[in-house]
Amino acid sequence: MHSFRENLRIAWRNLLVNKTRSILTLLGMVIGVAAVISIVSLGEGLKLMFAGEIGKLGSDFIQIVPKSIMRQGRAGGFEGRVDNFSLADVDALKRNATLLEGIVPGMRTIGLVKRGDKTYTAMIEGGGPEFMDIAGLELESGENLTPRYVNARSRVAIIGDNVKEKLFADIENPLGQTIKVREENFTVIGVMKAKGGGFAGQPSEDDFVIVPLTTMQDRILGSDEVLYILARVTDTDKMDEAREEVRHILRQRRHLTDPTQEDFDMLTAEDMMEFGSNFVNIMIAIFGIIAAFSLLIGGIGVLSIMLVTVTERTSEIGLRMAIGAAPRTVLGQFLMEATLLTVVGGAIGLLFGWLGALGLSALITSLISAEWTPAVPVHIVVITLLFSALFGVVFGIIPAYIASRKDPVESLRYE
Repeated sequence: MHSFRENLRIAWRNLLVNKTRSILTLLGMVIGVAAVISIVSLGEGLKLMFAGEIGKLGSDFIQIVPKSIMRQGRAGGFEGRVDNFSLADVDALKRNATLLEGIVPGMRTIGLVKRGDKTYTAMIEGGGPEFMDIAGLELESGENLTPRYVNARSRVAIIGDNVKEKLFADIENPLGQTIKVREENFTVIGVMKAKGGGFAGQPSEDDFVIVPLTTMQDRILGSDEVLYILARVTDTDKMDEAREEVRHILRQRRHLTDPTQEDFDMLTAEDMMEFGSNFVNIMIAIFGIIAAFSLLIGGIGVLSIMLVTVTERTSEIGLRMAIGAAPRTVLGQFLMEATLLTVVGGAIGLLFGWLGALGLSALITSLISAEWTPAVPVHIVVITLLFSALFGVVFGIIPAYIASRKDPVESLRYE
């Protein structure tokens, strides 16, 4: 223990004596660790934000979509031909499903929304009275769609916060105003509360314009198809049974006898969370590998500087050995210096990485209007410091070994 403390004291003194060299040596480690920590903390923050958004929907919701959409990546439902549902499919679920409630059909497309000379490209959503509740959306002002609007195929719309800001920046209250949705006049009856940016490639609800599904089918798309079906499971403990019930009903409706030919799929909050976590983990891994090269360069820098240090302090090494220092003592001293360098660099890198993540998250938050708070798990901090120490051992072992093998007499003669 005494030898450890003595080596630590000597290592710290040498770092302070050669401040400029120490700072330059630390730079590679600081940059590498800071890059890794920034990436990890932003990724963890994204996971938390994604979990929060999914949590708003609740753990009991289920979304039924044509499998071709999932297979071809057409989550928006506005590219190409897919095997969509019909209202008859929805009615069959309402009649026969015992584990579902609040079953609502939905249709989505992209369209140009206008008011006077102002235009905005929005996500046009066709829904019914229960759509906003099932989708986890809330009104800021106005009224929701009612059965009367749906049955009458009324040209009314509920707009998202971004749509309101772009089209109605000049007036305080857009309720009762007229907008054009794909050249059709619609009256604004409601404004949704702001929700922030979309996730994992999904559009933000702030960009939505919600109209009655029947109106959308008749006046916007000219089709009676349904892109997806939303519902809630009556008992979350029976989620698997609910999925099987949906499969049974839709297989009968679609005359499917071979399970491998199933042309629909189901998404739950758990599925979406798993997808989001996997997506973030892949991004962390890709950028983390890139950032790890900075750590490698930092380690090589430590190796180079320690080799120079051993050469410069050859006389000191000879003197210590001449007065009785064992080779293992010299080895421990230089190994301690290399480890202290990398650990200090790792600690500073942690601080700068966290500050960098805070700055980047603030920038991203302002761009996508969503709360993105970085998070660094405690185990990541511990692992980072341990790896920093390991880097010191790995890249310091060669210079330390060279120092411990020097001949005392030859070292004392070194000029």
